[in-house]
Amino acid sequence: SSTDIVGRILLTIQDKHEDNSDPNSYEGPHSMKQTPKDKQPRVGHVSHFLPTSRRIVQFSNGKGPGPNARVVYIDGGFDLFHAGHVEVLRAARQLGDFLLVGIYTDQTVSEIRGSGYPLMNLHERSLSVLGCRYVDEIIMGAPWEVTLDMLKTFNICLVIHGTVSEANPLVDGSIDPYSVPKTMGIFRMLESRKNITTSSVAERIMANHEAYKKRNAKKVESEKKYYEQKAYISGD
Repeated sequence: SSTDIVGRILLTIQDKHEDNSDPNSYEGPHSMKQTPKDKQPRVGHVSHFLPTSRRIVQFSNGKGPGPNARVVYIDGGFDLFHAGHVEVLRAARQLGDFLLVGIYTDQTVSEIRGSGYPLMNLHERSLSVLGCRYVDEIIMGAPWEVTLDMLKTFNICLVIHGTVSEANPLVDGSIDPYSVPKTMGIFRMLESRKNITTSSVAERIMANHEAYKKRNAKKVESEKKYYEQKAYISGD
């Protein structure tokens, strides 16, 4: 729920504030400094969402690419699925007949973004993307690097990357996960039409921290009562 997600954002803000004020705070995966157990970096958040195969199928259109379909591939974290994601997916879909979206694992997103991320777990992010009308299929837990085997397995004709992203390996000079499709001449940078990121969405909530905190506290109590009073449902 949105209440749960706002709560996760507020919790991440609190964690980062404590890390900044603590001289013994976590310094990264290669730090030699010992970190107390109660200060270990948080990877993801606890969620009440319980995905089932039937629920996942309900979000899929059930159609595969045709024999001569032009398959377009785009990957990312897609955390806090927002209007910027929708726009880039819409533009990517227009470049082919079938849009395949790779969604990074929670661990990969955490390594890119840091402690407390992703705000939504892999299953939540996957269903958010799969529910988008421009998406034909997804890869849950897609690899960071686009390999030749992957391109052949899914008959990918074009690999896309948006110009607006949280951590753009083509800009910050780190390892390029798109080196294979670039060498093959099937890679394309796609101009992002909206300058929106997961961070910018979270920052809006951070800017109104106290207001959201008070409002969310009331909603959290309502959700808590819901789960405590939740009854058995039929199996139909």
